[in-house]
Amino acid sequence: MLAKKTNPFWLTLVCVAMLLLAACGSAPAAEPTTAPEPAAEEPAPAVEPTVAPEPAPAAKEHVIKIMTWHGPDSNTGYYDGYKQIADDYTAMHPNVTFEFVYQPLDGYKELLDTQFVSGSAPHIIQMQPWMFGEYANKGVLYNLNNAYNSKSAYADAPRWIDTFSGGEASFAGIRSSNKFGGIFFVPSDSNATMSIGQPIFYNKDLFKKAGLDPEKPPQNWEEYRTVMKALKASGVIPVAADNGRWVGWSLGQVGYQFGEKYVDQFYDAKYTDKNRGVEYYWDKVYLSLANGQLENADYYDDMLTIWQDYAQYWQEGWTGTAEADAPNLFMTGQAAMLQAGFWDFQGYSELIGDKFEWGIFPVPVITKETSQYAIGKYGAPPNTQDYGFTVNATVEQDKELEVVIVDFLQYFSSVEAQTKYVEIAKSFSPVDGVPVPAEIKGFVNPSDRATAVEVVGSSFIEWGDGAIWPGLSQDFLMGNISLDDYKAKVAELSRDGSKGYVEGMIGADGYAAQITAAEAKLAEMQADGSNELMIQSQQATIENLKLRLEMMQTYYKP
Repeated sequence: MLAKKTNPFWLTLVCVAMLLLAACGSAPAAEPTTAPEPAAEEPAPAVEPTVAPEPAPAAKEHVIKIMTWHGPDSNTGYYDGYKQIADDYTAMHPNVTFEFVYQPLDGYKELLDTQFVSGSAPHIIQMQPWMFGEYANKGVLYNLNNAYNSKSAYADAPRWIDTFSGGEASFAGIRSSNKFGGIFFVPSDSNATMSIGQPIFYNKDLFKKAGLDPEKPPQNWEEYRTVMKALKASGVIPVAADNGRWVGWSLGQVGYQFGEKYVDQFYDAKYTDKNRGVEYYWDKVYLSLANGQLENADYYDDMLTIWQDYAQYWQEGWTGTAEADAPNLFMTGQAAMLQAGFWDFQGYSELIGDKFEWGIFPVPVITKETSQYAIGKYGAPPNTQDYGFTVNATVEQDKELEVVIVDFLQYFSSVEAQTKYVEIAKSFSPVDGVPVPAEIKGFVNPSDRATAVEVVGSSFIEWGDGAIWPGLSQDFLMGNISLDDYKAKVAELSRDGSKGYVEGMIGADGYAAQITAAEAKLAEMQADGSNELMIQSQQATIENLKLRLEMMQTYYKP
């Protein structure tokens, strides 16, 4: 079992929690400050890190509640993996036990809202990326900045944040997405430095039946078309589709192979010469949409024609197929292919069993052979952490519990715990040094082709309102409305929505308010003598916010 390193600093913190300051020496306590987004291209200066918390004394028992949408009866291994980590931690610290609170994603946020209002929210809460900013800004989540800038007791790196793939820079997006410039979650089941795709599951037996070589799946879109034609001619459904998620996924397969750095043409070099993080980039896209500059990009006709052509290889009546039913077409051998994520791998493996031979292959790239505008590559690794577990802010009311929870999360993200976890869950780890399970290596896009950055793709469709999904898009795919009418209607909906966002950020409650709050925090940090790294990070965040506001004020055309 992993040996923990002893840290005098956090022994001091425990002593504080136990009101035994006099017996613990004079090591300074960590400042309750935030460390917002650093300049993306400048390495952080070397500083003497603080250290990570030791667990609370064994005399006091703690029951930690963890909320997740992965339950014990699901057909994935995530719950089993999480529970294994918790059980291993309890084996090391018998005074700490865990209770898992299961809630399906349907109703998850609604339950959370109720729990936070009533004060009954669990200690640790799994959240999707879009949830972090909302709950952080409400002040109900615990800011992990100090912990991340401390040394983990389960790793040799100078700071806990250095143990994650991509390091501190990979947390820039989350820091810029909330008014505190904080990090409010511990990543899980992802990796910021890998281009992880949602490949195609395929039935090798049906490939053979159609006269195709099952060991040579298609590599580009023209080969993919050839495969789909052969499968359709053999009497099977080439691709299993549904009327919900699939509409967006199929568009993503095609759309994000067009328009790399397309919006940069609308801005001066001052606003495009550096990688300032994904939030900054999406501001440029919002602004371009609001200004009508993305209503008819030169690659749209090719992109949308390829997408519409793709639909002829889906099953008849796909518009009446629910999301949960499409996989059944693949599992029962009616459809030859199905797109899915790595999170489905374990469940699908069990369902398929020995019914047929199957494999996976990456979504085929669209090359110049298909369209002169195609970029011919996959998206580069995101270098962004965006998924994981948050902590309820109320844990700060019990200093001993706070220390225990931070310590558990540091163990949770240790190489030892994560290596065991990914093998159970068949998942990816955000931690450096954790191997990818052999079964899911095929979900990682080939590195030599995973180099595309800031791809605008089909953003003008995806950022519109609910009328686009799925109704308007289904009508286009079915040939019920023309290409020009579809583009015009989508552009109008996307433009209106983007204008609302831009005007909100230019308004008094937008970036100006965030800048004021960030500057006040900087003054507080300087007055409290916070370490130089934290101060420089805060200054970088203020600079970034000011540049985003300046860009919008300069370019927005009401």
